[in-house]
Amino acid sequence: MSVCLGSARVCALRVTRLNSACQIVAGANNAVVSSAIVRLQSSPEYETGDEFVQKNGCGDIYLLVKTQDKLKRVNLDLELATRDMELLELLSGGNLYTDGPDVIGFSRRGVGEADPDPVSVEIWTKAIPTGAGGACAAVGAASWWRWVYPRATFTLGDVTHENGIGMVSLKGYADPNVYWGNGPFNDWPADELLDENSPEHFVLDTAGPPTAQCADIT
Repeated sequence: MSVCLGSARVCALRVTRLNSACQIVAGANNAVVSSAIVRLQSSPEYETGDEFVQKNGCGDIYLLVKTQDKLKRVNLDLELATRDMELLELLSGGNLYTDGPDVIGFSRRGVGEADPDPVSVEIWTKAIPTGAGGACAAVGAASWWRWVYPRATFTLGDVTHENGIGMVSLKGYADPNVYWGNGPFNDWPADELLDENSPEHFVLDTAGPPTAQCADIT
């Protein structure tokens, strides 16, 4: 039985390190779960399809062929409310500054440095039922949408210092990833694995988002 639910609010972000071959990197310090996500905007980018027009000698269109636009990638705009330094290192490269066991600072990826390895990005949004009950209506066990961008790369955006909250912005793009499989934590809820040709996926998730913490996880 299918269900038709809306999506509202983005409540959690999980980022996992991939290697240069797009495979999941297991072990300590290779993932971060955060609740500091404010917004993730996904914008598909298409290659315009070819169009061929042939007119006859009288100037009338005699032959017309138009092919469909082709998806190239999905562009991503990400905003965070806090400066989670381990998360920024995962997302954009750069270096961490430490004081003993504590991470106390971060440097933007340097001029001329090689691109960082890609990451897996997962976010959780609320599954909202229709009708008068709104968010208070019963949805059953599936109360979350889980979105997956299986291979993403990011660049740290502008920094603004002012009388206000200093947001963290990143720009990037997502591509397909044939190695994502059942996910970095082996918890993909669908029977089928990800479509190997798609850069964006969503599925109802009964488990909900993992617990956020301001530190790397294993």
